[in-house]
Amino acid sequence: MERDERIFADTNFFVALFHPADALHEDARRVAIACSAASTQFVISNFIFLETVTVLSQQRGKNIAIAAGNYLLSNPFIKMVHVDEALQRETWHIFKEASAKNISFVDASIVAVLKMEEISTLLTFDLKDFAALRKQHHFQFYVQKNSA
Repeated sequence: MERDERIFADTNFFVALFHPADALHEDARRVAIACSAASTQFVISNFIFLETVTVLSQQRGKNIAIAAGNYLLSNPFIKMVHVDEALQRETWHIFKEASAKNISFVDASIVAVLKMEEISTLLTFDLKDFAALRKQHHFQFYVQKNSA
């Protein structure tokens, strides 16, 4: 699979996708449909997996969280990268160097995985929180084609 066909997907995308009452649910559905049509591979980390199932369990209940977890684990268009010791060290470095105060350790881990996997595109609904990291680490945000 070519690099351009892979994007890293943040937790908020999957939470919105599996939570119909989420304000971004329809946006997430449109993105999922467009990416599916383009055979785009989503890359996530084990941190994104744990955040997704935890948030969904708290907001929607354990059955929805389990369904989402099964989807993330079984979908052939989703690759999970495990944050190992080396990635954790890189994450810690990115976290320490981040100037914005709203950057979480998980956000820093996303940047570490983007770099390691040579992925240039991040799918997130937290554009504001990632803006400083984007400038510093030179990645782009996913923008759905044919959208305003």
